[in-house]
Amino acid sequence: MDSGVFALLVIGHRGYPAKYPENTLLSFREAIRAGADGVELDVWLARDGEVVVIHDPDTRRVAGVDLKVKDSTLEELRRLDLGMGQRIPLLSEVFDIVPHGKLVFVEIKDVEAAGKAYRVVVEKNRLEDTVFISFHPEALEKIRSLSSDARLGLNIGSLEMAQQIPVIHEKLRLYTINPPIQGISLLGFEKYRGYLGLIHKLGAKAFVWTVNRPEEVEGIIDLVDGVITNDPMLLKQYLESKK
Repeated sequence: MDSGVFALLVIGHRGYPAKYPENTLLSFREAIRAGADGVELDVWLARDGEVVVIHDPDTRRVAGVDLKVKDSTLEELRRLDLGMGQRIPLLSEVFDIVPHGKLVFVEIKDVEAAGKAYRVVVEKNRLEDTVFISFHPEALEKIRSLSSDARLGLNIGSLEMAQQIPVIHEKLRLYTINPPIQGISLLGFEKYRGYLGLIHKLGAKAFVWTVNRPEEVEGIIDLVDGVITNDPMLLKQYLESKK
């Protein structure tokens, strides 16, 4: 895939939550319509084994009703209104609306969901479009045990995890390593650039999250393969202006 002069991809974080309810079919559809090169989403297993798309372990924040996802059936979760008439979708339904050739970053929030999420992707014949990402290396280990071809990405959530990257990469053959944009304020600009350079030396791609102000990527565009953002249209317009 090619995103233009910078070869930099724009990925809609949970779809297009700047304008639509996060992690919903509407949000994913509108992210693609806004020009996103792909979408990112989060998955858990419902009580009846269905792979559902939601970020939190419960539904309080997104629906105002406190249901534990892993303790609830798909039918119970489907009753909740996430806004604009949207319901919690299945992972399989996302692939029905995201066109082939667009990337889908499937974040494994629930380690127990890893195997089933992989099987959904295979059943939908979308392995080439999918990057399985997680903050949990054990979730990625499960998917790697099922496939030598699956694209895996590790989200960096701590300095300790960042320091372990070479070892984890050697074990899992990571496709992406995904540091937070807030790392610039933590490490300083030059050290952050150095870390992005290390990612590329390892042979992985760097996808930075969550970038919501275009100026945040000033000075690192040359070292970033993609940005994960709540407002894909804003980021696409920014990149177009730089051509």
